Amino acid sequence: MKIFDVIRMAFRNLFRSKIRTVLTVLGIVIGTTAIIIMLSLGIAINVSYKEQMSMMGDLSVITVYPNYEQTVQPRRRDEWVEPKIYESDIEKIRVIENVEAVTPFYETSVKMEIGKYLGYVSIVGLEPEAMAALGYKVSEGRTLSPGDTNQIVFGFDMKYQFYNPKDRNRYSWGYGMEQEEMDFNFLEDKIKMTFDMSYGERYPGSTPKRARLYKVEGVGVLQEGDWETAYRAFMSIDGLLELQEDYNRRTGSEEGGTRRKKTEEIGYQQAKVKVNEIKNVIEVQEQIRATGLNAYSMAESLEQANKTQAVLQGVLGGIGAISLLVAAIGIANTMVMSIYERTKEIGIMKVIGSRIKDIRRMFLYESSMIGFIGGTIGVGVSYGISYLLNTVGVRFLSGNIGMMGETKLSIVPVWLAVLGMAFSAAIGLISGFFPARKATKISALSAIHTE
Repeated sequence: MKIFDVIRMAFRNLFRSKIRTVLTVLGIVIGTTAIIIMLSLGIAINVSYKEQMSMMGDLSVITVYPNYEQTVQPRRRDEWVEPKIYESDIEKIRVIENVEAVTPFYETSVKMEIGKYLGYVSIVGLEPEAMAALGYKVSEGRTLSPGDTNQIVFGFDMKYQFYNPKDRNRYSWGYGMEQEEMDFNFLEDKIKMTFDMSYGERYPGSTPKRARLYKVEGVGVLQEGDWETAYRAFMSIDGLLELQEDYNRRTGSEEGGTRRKKTEEIGYQQAKVKVNEIKNVIEVQEQIRATGLNAYSMAESLEQANKTQAVLQGVLGGIGAISLLVAAIGIANTMVMSIYERTKEIGIMKVIGSRIKDIRRMFLYESSMIGFIGGTIGVGVSYGISYLLNTVGVRFLSGNIGMMGETKLSIVPVWLAVLGMAFSAAIGLISGFFPARKATKISALSAIHTE
């Protein structure tokens, strides 16, 4: 028999008992829908976690800290020396394979003046050439360039750090009073900076002292969306250290720990390492730890989360697979009943010369068709349920537990839909194997005499 003849006979026999076939297909639909929806819930949780992690920083960036567990030899008895990251440590990291860029971070607090506004600013010094490598992108202006000294790039929300000291309502903001709208521009207005945090403040009975001010220039504003950079300003680490040391020298202050002898090496509290690919982050991180430093990355947290999500998806998928297993038993039962009803037909096919493999194919085609049709319908139903979860479900949860943003409860990627249909067809094929084998073993003579 030709292959098309076998397929045609399988289709005709499949719908000979319509109600039984429909009920069997319905079982596959329920099983396929259950397993796809369960897996889609786990995928949505994983995607949501990745988005939250990406908002907190670049997944291919490693943050390096000093090892506080190491014993540091004190200069004097009972004096604790804080461990730091030194240039020698930076050079060790720089030669590690797959490291694209590395820069120390020196962070301090300054007071800035722009026109009539003052602001408490957390400012970070870093190597200008590393800024682009770390993924910092600007919405206005430019990032830092090699050779910049007093140039500054501001975080997107830095305006909220400024206030008008003459505004009487600034202490009442948040209690029904409106804060004065900031009418200055970081890139156009003149900016003055000082390390004296009391600058510009007037207290009853006190005489304002004259602070050492430095002229700086705003050259860029970072894009919105990164929590780590939103309320920080960035400038060249050499320029920042030079200003800090000049201020300490002129005022006799040692605040910030940057006033040092020429032979004394400055230490940093943090460094950032850019890795060329996310897949290499964990390996580089382990090599950094081998140098005696501590290292943390979003990729490490994501890897731990992925392991947890894999277990969760396995549990959810297992729950859905139970329904599909029950449906598979239904297919096997349907095909066995079909054999008993068509015993005489099978005997006639053998007598007229049908090959054993043609009879086997016919039953296998029927069972796999039931699986494929049920799987296809199940995929369509899954997309419908996923849409309802992402509209009605999200709206309901937003009103009850405060879910915010573009959160999705269910995500059905194309690969999952295709896998669902293929898996359902495979389940049908496997379920029909035993009945098909049973059909080939029926005796032709005894089958013809069967009523």
